[in-house]
Order: sequence, then C-alpha cells, then structure tokens
Amino acid sequence: MFAAAPIKECQASSIADLKVFLAEQTEPLVIRGLCVDWPQVMAAKQSSKNALDYLLGLANNAPVRSFSSQAIHQGRYFYNADFSGLNFSQHADNLVSVLQKLARSITQTDSDSLYMGSTAVEYCAPGFSVKNPLTVTDYNCLTSLWVGNHSQIAAHYDNADNLACVAAGKRTFTLLPTDQVNNLYVGPLEFTPAGQAVSLVDFNNPDFNRFPRFKEAIAKTQSATLGPGDAIYIPALWWHQVSATSPFNVLVNYWWRQAPEYLANPFDAMLHSMLAIKDLPNEHKQKWQQLFNHYVFADDVDLASHVAEPAQGILADIDELTARKIRQLLLQKLNR
Repeated sequence: MFAAAPIKECQASSIADLKVFLAEQTEPLVIRGLCVDWPQVMAAKQSSKNALDYLLGLANNAPVRSFSSQAIHQGRYFYNADFSGLNFSQHADNLVSVLQKLARSITQTDSDSLYMGSTAVEYCAPGFSVKNPLTVTDYNCLTSLWVGNHSQIAAHYDNADNLACVAAGKRTFTLLPTDQVNNLYVGPLEFTPAGQAVSLVDFNNPDFNRFPRFKEAIAKTQSATLGPGDAIYIPALWWHQVSATSPFNVLVNYWWRQAPEYLANPFDAMLHSMLAIKDLPNEHKQKWQQLFNHYVFADDVDLASHVAEPAQGILADIDELTARKIRQLLLQKLNR
C-alpha cells in the first residue's frame, strides 16, 4: 500500500452544532469520538462478541441481501478475471442470519468474507436509531447499515454527502478528489459490483504497468483509520476506497443531498449528455459546452429577468412545479 497524506481531523467535543458544522464543510474530515456514547460503540469497545450480540438484540428477519467472497480474494469485492461476472456471491438473507454466520467466523483465521451491504437501519434493526441517535442535517437523510468481517470496497464516489460512523471494528478510508477521475481507470458505468462505477486499480497492490496514470493520483490521496465511535465526512463525488479490517465491523452511513427532493439525479443528466453530446464533432461539443456553462454552471448569469414573467417558464428559479414541467418536457422528447 502506498503512503497517503492524513485526512484533516477534529474532536467531536469541539463541535457545538453538528448540523451547522457539517453544512459548512467542503473537504473530507475525520471527527474523532462523534458516536462514542452509542450503546453499539460501547459494546464494541468491550469485544467483537459484545458488539455482535448488541446488534443481534435489535435485528429482525426482514429480507436483505448479503455478499460472500472466498478467502483467496482477501475480502476484495470486485470483478472476476475476464469481467464476465463478479468475484463474489449474492444471497437472499436476513440480518439475524448474517450475524449468526459472522459469530461463527469471529475466531477463524483466513475465513471467507461476508457482509450485508447498505441497508436502511430501521428496516433491518428497528430501534437502532433511537438507541444510537445522531442528527446530521435538515435535508432528507438516508441512514443505512453495513455489517461484516474483513472487506475491501473498491474506490467509488457517491452522489450524496456522506457521514460514515464506525460503530464496531476498524475501517480505513482512502480518498481522492473528483478531479482525479482520469487517473483512476474507472470501470463500466452500467455493470458495477454494487451500483456505483469503481476504479479498477487495486489500491493495496497497484499495477503501474497497466495503470500508469495512477502514480499521479497517489500524490492527491488522503487516508485515515477509524475505530469505534469515530466518523468521517466525505463530500459528494469524492472517490473513496474502504477497507474493514476487524473480525466484526459495523458502519452506519448518513447520506443526504444538499438540494430539494424534487430535483433530479445529476448522474442521469450525465448519461443523457453522453448519449446526446459525447460523439459529436469537437466543434459542436465546444459550442454545447458554452451553452451548458450559460444555462447550468454559471451562477452569475441572469437567465430570466429580460423575459416577461409569465413567459419565463423553466428559465426561472426551479421550484417543485417547475421541476415537474421539466420532467414532462423531457418525457415528451425522449418518447419521440
């Protein structure tokens, strides 16, 4: 593994209002001790078994997906050698069953990797958020649970801001800014290990012959290892590789977009732009880039004041009604 710069840190005790504090952040930040008072964390500080037993007391039998990977892959959830499939298996499961399987593997060495991926906390462990509370934003927020033993999740980005809280075990986060996308050799957009496109580079053993530009990315990497009670804020669109290294690990994620719910997903707009613009002649692409800058990216451009108000339409500020009009217009054009 290459050396990375440390991620900036602060102590939770220095934060007066977490919602206000997070709303002001634009760079990754480790917050030590943010969840130290959670019962789940206090159990984890005693032992992996205590942490597992605590969560088992809240778990239910609601259907979930679990994932397993043979020990030979050392917990790296990825594609198979020829990209015809994945190197792990998916299972119809429930959290109680997952925890029972993990209990049997806690004392084993060289065990297969097993984890339950991002699942709404209150769906699979009702009452967890009440007993282990944290309020991070006034925006709509998805709280999800990750449970497993050792695992390595390839570098990817999320469309939303992310506060990840380690509730048991240890996790190492390795981050890179969005502008390193060209140096990360990103895989397919539509066939992915877990929904998000991933870097094909194995951060623990990078192949510089196959991925020479990754050497440039290394200079921009930041990394931190978190223990029970620690949290990390990862801004939207920052690349992050995550390794869980303990026999039993629990991560609680809070995801939110700093935008109203009626706005669309920017990733969908990017896909449509690939379809419509990517293979145009360069001269045309440059002109469309100018139009995108005018209508989308330039905050200081006044789009509507020179138009009579009744006729401004979607040039005006976007509210819920305007968002519906844009969706309707898109559907009409896509259905032609």
